[in-house]
Order: sequence, then structure tokens, then C-alpha cells
Amino acid sequence: NKQTNTWNLSDASLNSKLELGSYLGGLFEGDGHIWIPNTSSKKKHNPRFCITFHIKDLPLAEKLLEIIEYGFIRKKTKENACVLTVSPVKGLKKIISLINGKLRTPKIHQLYSLIEWINKNHNLDIKKLTLNNEGLNQDSWLAGFIDADGSFNIRHTRLESGEKRRIGCSLKIEQRKVDPITNESNKEILTLIAEYFHTKLSLRQQSRTNREYFIISASSQRSLRRILDYLENHSLLSSKYLDYKDWAKGVNLILTNLHYTEDGIAQIDNLKNNMNRNRREFNWDHLERLEKECHGYQ
Repeated sequence: NKQTNTWNLSDASLNSKLELGSYLGGLFEGDGHIWIPNTSSKKKHNPRFCITFHIKDLPLAEKLLEIIEYGFIRKKTKENACVLTVSPVKGLKKIISLINGKLRTPKIHQLYSLIEWINKNHNLDIKKLTLNNEGLNQDSWLAGFIDADGSFNIRHTRLESGEKRRIGCSLKIEQRKVDPITNESNKEILTLIAEYFHTKLSLRQQSRTNREYFIISASSQRSLRRILDYLENHSLLSSKYLDYKDWAKGVNLILTNLHYTEDGIAQIDNLKNNMNRNRREFNWDHLERLEKECHGYQ
């Protein structure tokens, strides 16, 4: 089951916009954290800005590191993960300049702690910008957040005793109910995302940890149209981009009412069987867009 990565420029929704700062902000608020050293500690440590990726998204982590220029990637083989870690002050200042003013969740307080540390220890006066409350369709924040916490699914259930089969596509976004550091609820932003995708916010308890999670599940035709509209304009960058592209083909079959034709059913099965965990080949052409961003942030 070796992963095959390929790179050669193709369509990759290259006409869509990428705002690197808001994308990175969404990725951080989905799967990142900032560690601030204890002031009473004798040893001098820098803060650490970290984002955790699935190991299959190592090419994206490497590309982001190339742009930030300072930091390293730690592989956690047992957990199938890798962590992009930025600790040098030059790198931390770059992160702040990218995501300050772009955040939308209680994790903004981690950024504020980082700004306070930098200002105090390096005699700077970086302003703490407030939460971004522009419409979700205005930037790439939601693309970053979906890359962190979203999943694209195609469902095909054959019902017994000659009943009608069911075919559907859904986007699911899952995030902890409460921010563990500030104890503030994530309800406000997740309600906004649910409303934007024309669906409802629900809550579930994880039996293993007893933690509560907010869940957004969008599958109506109205929701599917809105998701396509957003993601064709604000591209994903992780390997979920590839799952999204396959999923979108399934969505188009549904929207054109071809999903229950013989050919449509065959296409749905083929798409479903080769995405998410079943994907073996990864084409990273879509990261070319980040290549262009590199030149803007060097």
C-alpha cells in the first residue's frame, strides 16, 4: 500500500483564489496550537507554533515550511502524523503577520499570548487584531478549516427486498465543542458555517473520551451547490483536494439527476472505492499555487 506522489501542473482549480494568511489561519484553528514557555522557568525557550497533519499530507507541510522558511517537521510514525513546528522568532513573526486578523475562533487567545511574548521579549509593539467577522465566502479561512477538520463522503446503500437504493454525497466537519485552553465554546463559528452551507449544527459525545463534538453534515442539493461554489473559488491544499475533486464528480451526477442511471451508479462506485482511505496515488499539482505564493512572502 505504498503512497505514490506525483507532481506535474494540471487544472488544479488554478483560477481560484488563495489567501495564504486566511488559509493558514483556518488550518491552525482546525488542527494547530501554540505553546508558550513558562516565564518562571530557568531555561530560555521560544514559543512553538504547531500544526498537525496526517502523514499523507507531508508534501503540504513541507511546502508551507518552505514559505515560512524557519522551523522543522517532526514525524510521528506511530500516529501516522507529522507536525509542522515553528520556533525561531523570525518564523513566529512571519506567522503572526500572516494570520493576525484572520482568525475566527477562541484559538485567537493563543495568538494573543504569542504576540504578548514577542512584544515583551523582543521589544516590539505588534497590535492584536480582532476576530475576523467578514462573510465566510470572502477568503480562504474555511478552506483551511475543512482541510483540517472536514471529510468528503459518497454513500451508496443498496436496500434489501427490492426497495430503492440510496446514493448521496456529504461534507462533514467535526470540531470540539469547547476550546480546551480558554474553555470558550466553538458554537458561534460552527453555527455560521452550518448556516452558510444551508444545514444544521448537531452535537455528539465521543464514547471513548466523553468529549463533546460539534458536527456539521451537509448533503442536500442546496448545500452541495454552496459547497461547490465555495471550494471552486477557494481551493483546498491538502490531499483532501483530491477527495473533493472525486466527490464533486459524484455531486455533479446528483445535480444532473444521472446518479441512478446504470452508468451513473458505476461511476459513483468507482469514485467511492478510490477516495479517502482507499486512495493510493496522490498528485500534488495543486500545490503549484503555493509556489506562486512563496514569491510573495519571501
